[in-house]
Amino acid sequence: MKIRFGIQAYFIYLVCIFWGLPGFVFAGDADLVTDIEIIVHCPAEKQAFWESIASSFIPVKAGDAYSIEVMNTAVNSLKGSQLFEYIHVPDPEKTENGIKLSFELTPFSRISDIRIRDAFPVFEQEVLNTMTIKAGGIYKEPLVADQKARVENLFKRQGFYAPTVNMSAVKEGNFYVVEVDIDKGPFHQIREVRFQGNDNTSNARLKFVTGSWRTSLLPWQGNRFTEKEMKDDVKKVTQLYRKKGYADVSVTAEQVPVKACDDVDVVFTIDEGPLYEIDFQGNDALYKWSLKKDLLLKKDGNKNNFALKKSLRNIEKRYASKGFPDAKVRKEKTDLKDPEVRQINILIDEGRKYKVSEMKISGADTLPIKEVQKSILTREKKAYDQEVLEEDLKAVKAFYISRGFTKAGISKRVKISDAPDKDEKQVAVEIIVKEGPRTKVEQVKFQGLTAVSRERALGLMTLKQGGWYDKNLVDDDTIALQQAVAQKGYPHVKVTADTDLSKDNTRVQLIYQVDQGPHVTVGNIFYAGNLRLRDQELTDEMEIAPGDPFSVLKVVDSRRNIQGLSAVDTVRIRSAGLKTRKPEADLIVEVSEKKPYYMELAGGYDTSRHLYTETGIGDKDFLGRNLNAEAGLELSQIGYGMDLSLTEPRFLSTRFASTSKVYTEKSEEFNKDYGVRSYGVSQTFLRSFRKKKLSLSLGVSYEYRDQYLTVDRELEADEEDDFGVRNIGQISTGLTWRTTDSFVHPRKGVFASTTVDVYKGIDSNVDDFYKYGLEMRYYLSLFDDLVLAVRGKYGYMEPYGGNTHIADDQLYFLGGASTVRGFDENMLRYDSSDSAVGGRTMMLGSVEARYDLGMGYEVALFFDSGAVSRMDDETVPEGFRNSVGIGLRRHTPVGPISLLYGWKLDPDPGEDKGCFHFSLGYTF
Repeated sequence: MKIRFGIQAYFIYLVCIFWGLPGFVFAGDADLVTDIEIIVHCPAEKQAFWESIASSFIPVKAGDAYSIEVMNTAVNSLKGSQLFEYIHVPDPEKTENGIKLSFELTPFSRISDIRIRDAFPVFEQEVLNTMTIKAGGIYKEPLVADQKARVENLFKRQGFYAPTVNMSAVKEGNFYVVEVDIDKGPFHQIREVRFQGNDNTSNARLKFVTGSWRTSLLPWQGNRFTEKEMKDDVKKVTQLYRKKGYADVSVTAEQVPVKACDDVDVVFTIDEGPLYEIDFQGNDALYKWSLKKDLLLKKDGNKNNFALKKSLRNIEKRYASKGFPDAKVRKEKTDLKDPEVRQINILIDEGRKYKVSEMKISGADTLPIKEVQKSILTREKKAYDQEVLEEDLKAVKAFYISRGFTKAGISKRVKISDAPDKDEKQVAVEIIVKEGPRTKVEQVKFQGLTAVSRERALGLMTLKQGGWYDKNLVDDDTIALQQAVAQKGYPHVKVTADTDLSKDNTRVQLIYQVDQGPHVTVGNIFYAGNLRLRDQELTDEMEIAPGDPFSVLKVVDSRRNIQGLSAVDTVRIRSAGLKTRKPEADLIVEVSEKKPYYMELAGGYDTSRHLYTETGIGDKDFLGRNLNAEAGLELSQIGYGMDLSLTEPRFLSTRFASTSKVYTEKSEEFNKDYGVRSYGVSQTFLRSFRKKKLSLSLGVSYEYRDQYLTVDRELEADEEDDFGVRNIGQISTGLTWRTTDSFVHPRKGVFASTTVDVYKGIDSNVDDFYKYGLEMRYYLSLFDDLVLAVRGKYGYMEPYGGNTHIADDQLYFLGGASTVRGFDENMLRYDSSDSAVGGRTMMLGSVEARYDLGMGYEVALFFDSGAVSRMDDETVPEGFRNSVGIGLRRHTPVGPISLLYGWKLDPDPGEDKGCFHFSLGYTF
């Protein structure tokens, strides 16, 4: 940034500084400013835009008194805006009417694009994330040069030990394109991973744990050595040994160069230390498995016996919480007969159990005893815990203070005696309450408050006239009042609270002193950095507009809204004039945009489609309106699908998301003797509530459907209406509640959804029916490594308008990887010709235990049960069919890859006992 003053002004300014005379001004300082000229060097179409922004940062206006201090403030304000590369202030021109000021400015050029070359195998987005410059951001040559070291360090962390990055910027029109050319250079390949000192753990087990060994198996650039992965492996091996009982293990690793090549060997040196064998003695009241939870050796090791000492203290605390405050826990010294084993005997002297024989409250004359008791956890006939009792005293005191007893005193009296059988101790507990005077709010006053009415202010107060006084709520009421005033355009407001207690402490007056400060309105709102996204799209997300009272909360909400746009990467909102307490504050909204275009490609195999490939291309900011335009294609062994969709996240500036789609697909599902070819168009609206936990959907669609036979047979009479061309309309509604902690890998939470669909045949009544759906999922993390997943699903169809038949291609089918595993796709029920049979009602239930093996692997045990009923073929039996199974999953960045096998619990004669399923992602 360049700043230049006029020669005369600059000279006088230096003299003032030298003599320490901040008040020293020109002879003409007493003159008034009559004119301000702002010259901005930029394209003509942007002149008015930048002149308006510049005027927001210049605090002096026509009619103000001229001074050096004002000029200095103006220059510092322009500089602090970080919007202008060149700032020149010529000498002020003195005219007959006063002083004429001039400001000559050149805005920073902006970066229109950042082009990354030769980054693979590092993703382009990783390179962009490590850089501090963004597309849409300002261009500064030193700032761009600083990115070189950042990108080089990224590649060094990826194992390229001598990368070279060339940064260049090419000006295209009024913008710069930053080009990042990456020469990754050589890298160390891992030739071999070796372990030494591992006497009690096999090389195979250690190799399975270490990422370095798996990396060494990858071809080409995949077997790069990285120091980070080696350090991570040290932690993994250490943790493995600690879990096996080697608490004193020490693991180091080093890279060993291989002569005459660029390869390295990774060598792990392990000092296993002794195996800890821990036994408990004297624990009659608590189980060993419960006490083992307090042992920290497997987690933290046992350096200097620190973890063992802390573990003993934890066990004593556990005993105290169970009513054994006299319990003593120590470790027994043992002879080390075997130097490789450290036997530790934890000796427990439990002492006698303390049980609460009596629990009473005295002195509680005003408030109901039952209300006081709700704050107390100590109960009769329960174990006595001194720490819990101390917390009870604090809770009772807080309860009394909240009810106006500001001087309440709470104490205890504890009497311990032997129980009649001498095996336990009896504890009589008395909580003694000294209530003291009760304070009532006599009056609430506001001084200096004009922004909101007294009635409105009183409505914000938790402490109201006639209510009981709670000093802990005064700060809350102060903040609530301050925020309410600030919302009215007083961002500089300060509120303080004074309390005036009566001499007998029975009455209090609350006096809120309000210093509102100057009223501030929003001036202009300027947008910068949005190279493609239209200003109007940003304006629609603003919760505040020019002329509105300035509100910090609304500015924060506006920023959150803009950040939520799919086209926006980062956003910053700054105010001009707020710090100087000007009556009008302009807002500058600076955004950087995500790269709008994307392409996705996936392929693989699963049991529902067999071989498949999927691809999609899209634009996240179609036409600069924050629209997501996408085209998708799927090819598989059961057919194909193509679609074009356009999603508007803020439909008509509301919080509804709108998706319009046209599609065509052909499907010949396994074990069905027919296929379906369809063309359609749909419109869906989605609205989320309660922080996206609750969502409501509404959709309409039209579909041209052609059902055809895939086998050579004659159609039966009741099937003739099903086959051939059908035109179908559909209205869909849905309600979903989701609290799961992850979409891809849920470990806890609930998912529940209900749907109601209305189908209408346009040229026949075969498709006149209602369809209802309900699904519930529950995830419970039993332990760190074990998750229990439960699913229930129900579907029901009912014809209407005289229709008595529903076409086969609309019915429910069960069986397969996503429903009842152990059965082939759609083959839960089948007819005499081994074709899948569907029904109008479906019920499905699943229970799955998922155990984390570590290193991204997971084993699953499951039980599935399902039933299809109300089938047209009365010869096919109804009722539930069940299966159990086991599976192995490997977690990947795109979700888990699953290989599962299910056994039928009730196979029919001649039916396979089970089958394998291969899928991407969880089935539920």
